[in-house]
Amino acid sequence: MAEAPRVSITELAVTVRRLLEQCPGEPLCDSCLAFACSVSLTEMRVVTAVVARETVFARGASTCASCRRQTTTLAWGTSNGNSADVRADKCTHCSRPIDPSEDAEVIDTDRFHRSCWRRLTTEHTIRVSRALNRRSRELIRSSRELIGLKPVEEVPEA
Repeated sequence: MAEAPRVSITELAVTVRRLLEQCPGEPLCDSCLAFACSVSLTEMRVVTAVVARETVFARGASTCASCRRQTTTLAWGTSNGNSADVRADKCTHCSRPIDPSEDAEVIDTDRFHRSCWRRLTTEHTIRVSRALNRRSRELIRSSRELIGLKPVEEVPEA
């Protein structure tokens, strides 16, 4: 069985550059680049190591724009090729950067610090609970009026 013709490293590097230039500032991981170019991960790692040495590209830890995994990525369009220029993930709620070592929640394409996500979901639960409490009191009050009973003393809401 004959092997498929292999793509040269030079041709593959050109393809990777073009892919990254089409989405400036969006970091992509080696796995997604390998999948997009239909080559092995090993071949792609060699190519991205070469491409990352160029000034306009930056390699660093970030979230891949394609698979959303926190890993080493390559991005195009940085100011000076510094790996710190790779777009840092920001929390959708507080807009602070999400450190790669922090726990993060990913909902669709939004990223949250775990504490911010907990706060948002808790606030929603409290709002729903209070609305249900008010509605229950209204239903009890109207039911008591319908059957001719005196209203229950109002208890102030917390």
